[in-house]
Amino acid sequence: MCSQVASVPTMAKEQPADFSQRFNELRKKNHLVDCSFRVGEDVYHCHKLILSVASPVFETMFYGALAEKQTVKIADIQSRVFERMLDYIYVGSIDFDGIQNIEELLELYYCAEKYMIDSLHEKCVTYFGKNIKPNNVLKILDIAYRMNLDDIIYSCMCVLKHFFSSGMSLSNIILERNHHLSKNCVDLILEDNFEVKDNIICMIRAWCITECEQNRLEINRDSMKTVLQDIELPDTLKETIVGCSFTNFTPIVGDKSGWIPVQRIHYKAVRPLIIGDEMDFEANISTNRFIVIKSLNINSRLLPQLKVSDVRQETYTEKLTVEISAKYSNDRQKIYQKEHLICDVAFNDSLQVSLTEQIVFFPDVVYIVRLKWDANSLGYEYPRSILSAYGKCKQLLVNFSENIYLQSSGSILNGIVCDLYK
Repeated sequence: MCSQVASVPTMAKEQPADFSQRFNELRKKNHLVDCSFRVGEDVYHCHKLILSVASPVFETMFYGALAEKQTVKIADIQSRVFERMLDYIYVGSIDFDGIQNIEELLELYYCAEKYMIDSLHEKCVTYFGKNIKPNNVLKILDIAYRMNLDDIIYSCMCVLKHFFSSGMSLSNIILERNHHLSKNCVDLILEDNFEVKDNIICMIRAWCITECEQNRLEINRDSMKTVLQDIELPDTLKETIVGCSFTNFTPIVGDKSGWIPVQRIHYKAVRPLIIGDEMDFEANISTNRFIVIKSLNINSRLLPQLKVSDVRQETYTEKLTVEISAKYSNDRQKIYQKEHLICDVAFNDSLQVSLTEQIVFFPDVVYIVRLKWDANSLGYEYPRSILSAYGKCKQLLVNFSENIYLQSSGSILNGIVCDLYK
C-alpha cells in the first residue's frame, strides 16, 4: 500500500525590504520626526538618528555638547538643493539628470562638503569629472572658484590644460555670454597656463570684449588696456593681446567638424566688373565670433565673346593676388598676401579661392579683402550683383560691405567658407 505524502504549500519568495524608501516616506509624512530645518520659506522635518548616521556634522549638531533643540535655520543653501541632500541621506541614491543647472549641482557638492557626507561628495566629483565639456568648463570653474570648491577647481583646471594643449581657445564659448568670467578666474587660468600661446590670446581677447560690455565701455584698444590693468600678465604680453588682430590657425588633431559656407543673398545683377576699368576689388568683412577663414567664394569670368574662327573654351586659368588686411581706425595691417593660380575654372560660375594659410579673424576687427589682377587679365569681365550685407549660420553672423570708392556698384564676393575657432 502506497503511503500518501501530504503536499507542502510553496512559499512565495520573500522580497527584500526597502527600508530606505520607508524611512523617506516617514520623513515626508512627518511621522516620528524629532528635528526640523527652516530653509528659506520651507520647513523640513527629519529624524536625528538617520541624519547623524550619514553626517558627523549632524551628529554633533544633535547629540553634541551644544545640541540644537530648536528649528535649525539654513541660510546658505537653496531649498530644493537641501531637499535633494535629504533624499540622498534617506534613500542613498541621487538622480543627477534631474538637477536643473550647474549652479544647483555645485551647491549640492557644497552641501556634501559642509556636512561631510563623503559618499555624496565622491559621487559629485565623479559626475563632474565625466561631464566637464568645452561649453561648460569655464562656468563651472568660475562658480567653483567663488565657492572655494577645491576638488572641482582642480578637475576644471586639468580639463582646461588638456583643451589648451590641443589648440582650443574657448573664445567663442565666452562670446556666447551665458556666463561672464571673473578677473580672479582669468588670473587663475593664466597662472596655470603660463606659456601663453595664440589660442589663449584669443581667449583673453574674447574675455576683454565681454568685460568691456559688462562695464559699458566701447570695444577698442584703450578699453581693452583698461580691463587688462588688473590681470597678472607682463606689460609686453598685454600689448600683444591688445594690438593683435589675427592669428594663424593650426588645425586641432582629430577635429572632424565640417567647414561652414556663409553665403550672401543675391538681389539683382548689375554692370560687370571689367578688368582695365578697375584692376582690383575690395570688400570689408567683420564677424561676431572668432572664425577660421578657409576660402573666398567669388564669381568666375563671363564667357568672352568669340569670333567665328575661335574655338569655344569651357574653362580657363584664373590668376589673381589675394590681400587681406586688418583695419584699425585709418591704419591697415597686412596679414595675408599670396598670388593664386587656379586651373580649370568654369566660366559663368562660382570660384573658391582657397587660402594657403588658415587665419583666425577676431570679432572686434574689420578685415579688408582685396583681389588684384595683372595686365594679362585686361578686358575680361566678372559678373557683379547687389548682395545682402550679411551672411548667417546659427549664431555666426558675417557682415560684408564693399568699398564704395573703388566699386561703382555691386560685388563679386558671394561669401566665405569658414569654421568657428574652437
